[in-house]
Amino acid sequence: MLKLFRRPAQVYPLQLLHSYWSPVFDRFAEAVLIVDQYLNIYKSNITWQHFSQSDMQDLSLSLYPEDVHKLKSLLSSPQLTESCRIRLRDAQQNLRWFELSANYLVSQPETQQYYWCLLLSDHTEKIKQQYRQSAQQRSLNDLIKRLPMMLYRSRNDFDWTMEYLSDGCVDVTGYAPTELLNTPRFGQMIHPDDAPYVWSSVQDALNQKGIFDVIYRILLDGEQVVWVQDLGWGVYSESDMILAVEGVIWRTAEQMPEPIIDSISLKK
Repeated sequence: MLKLFRRPAQVYPLQLLHSYWSPVFDRFAEAVLIVDQYLNIYKSNITWQHFSQSDMQDLSLSLYPEDVHKLKSLLSSPQLTESCRIRLRDAQQNLRWFELSANYLVSQPETQQYYWCLLLSDHTEKIKQQYRQSAQQRSLNDLIKRLPMMLYRSRNDFDWTMEYLSDGCVDVTGYAPTELLNTPRFGQMIHPDDAPYVWSSVQDALNQKGIFDVIYRILLDGEQVVWVQDLGWGVYSESDMILAVEGVIWRTAEQMPEPIIDSISLKK
């Protein structure tokens, strides 16, 4: 296997490979290379030369070690087009991410050597941004999981049929999110004496495109009374149809005041 991957560059095909090269490649923002399956470089455009700042003829010297075998394996048999993501070190040894498109050119049957044209597009900043967003999302999800409150999205029906619930659902209701999703169970937990008040208060706020803030009782296991506070708002279509209700619910020691409705219009 080592011998296979270390085969030196062949001289014979150079003239043939020149026929696949175009001066237009030097105008590309992407790096363009003609290589064989052993990553010997036969031709390169100006973008690649600026990136590498050397006349190296071995692409593997710039590749991140873990990606060398991946790319050689990708080029080990002729296909029409292959693609993958690789990491390369620039002349200052900074690691950069590239989207690679490999287009098969021709083979040399007597040596079982395959030749490819590689198009390398630098996606470093895009991938760094994705990593930052992913890290931020993980931090936000971790925070939501630790909060003793329930973030929700529900249908605007009398049962408050839940379409999304955070893990804080357990702290508020005693149920796991999966036990309440797409069921009428949460609406049935609301104390019968409070259910009309909750419905009318929320509808008044939604009709004004405002924020509702209501306090009411829910019944755990049909018996234990728990007071909760529900702060939420509507989700609207472009034609002002109410698509859903979103908000957050947490347990509170306070008891039911007069309905509180914030009629400040929400931005869509």
